[in-house]
Amino acid sequence: MKAVRIYGEKDIRVEDVAIADPKDDEVQVKVAYCGICGSDLHAYLEGWGLPTVPHPLTGKTVPITLGHEFSGEVVKVGQDVSNLQVGDKVAIEPLIACGKCENCRKGDYNFCNNAVGPDGSGNFLGFSQDGGFAEFANVQGVFAHKLPKGMDTKLGAVAEPTAVVYEAVKRSHLQEGQNVAIMGAGPIGLLMALLAKISGANNIYIVDVSEVRLKKAHELGIEKTLNPNEVDVNEAIRKELPNGVDIAYECAGAQATFDTALKVTKRTGTLQVVALFGNDVSMNMTDDVIMQGINIVTTLCYNNSFPAVLGIINNNQDDFRKIITKEIGLDQAVDEGIKTLSEDKSQVKILVSPDL
Repeated sequence: MKAVRIYGEKDIRVEDVAIADPKDDEVQVKVAYCGICGSDLHAYLEGWGLPTVPHPLTGKTVPITLGHEFSGEVVKVGQDVSNLQVGDKVAIEPLIACGKCENCRKGDYNFCNNAVGPDGSGNFLGFSQDGGFAEFANVQGVFAHKLPKGMDTKLGAVAEPTAVVYEAVKRSHLQEGQNVAIMGAGPIGLLMALLAKISGANNIYIVDVSEVRLKKAHELGIEKTLNPNEVDVNEAIRKELPNGVDIAYECAGAQATFDTALKVTKRTGTLQVVALFGNDVSMNMTDDVIMQGINIVTTLCYNNSFPAVLGIINNNQDDFRKIITKEIGLDQAVDEGIKTLSEDKSQVKILVSPDL
């Protein structure tokens, strides 16, 4: 089969590779669509998250087939898998977990104690095990979730990044009628705004320096867009909400946006960190956090969320279709996919399909 394989920093090759039959607890999926994530860009540019020594759970080292946001159709079923059959359309939850450690046993398998390698290789398909930029993929049956009846596999490929922001909704305890601000209008920030709207948030502010991305927010029904190059974000929000917002979602991963998130959050409010940060962040812990009673909450991936997320997407299909901005084939995954996502601010979710 054809697969997009990463060997290391700035070394991605489209190759013909063999694929084994699924193990007893696995299914084999004919990939329909696989989204490109910002972490794929980091893997390409920096070799981030890739196993250079055998991963503790998978035993894999580079090269690895990239891709973790994918959907498809079950074509083979391992003998121990009883909840799936050939022909089922599924979205893949791409986590790697041992299922035996303390965190796995209590349901926090996204924090599996055995799933991160000594070299920092991650707990994801597409990083420490072959992923979805290929014609076929083998995945554990427990991590293949049936799509709602009649739901398009394109929307199934949006489930993974939506699960990321759904976890942020869970962790921040967002309630209907609360006010929120979202730092960053990239793919995760836009999905965060969309889920806040679906969850019944009252005022939703989204902040970005890119007018193209703010325009996309308008297309999703988010009217309160703020460009920090043009307005003082804290001043603009507090003109309408003198006490600030209940929850600020940090979806950009930069010092400047973190600072703004702290400023706009009301006393006793929540700053929910969604993005990963490439550099250290500083803050005045006493004056800006403790004395304000602000709760800073982090999240990593998701757990036990996919069935709910697929239901949300299925009930709001028109909005989630607007997130998909480009579709390409495997041969175009690097030049028209990964590189384009880093340069073209009009792109939200680029899907790769083996059939194109």
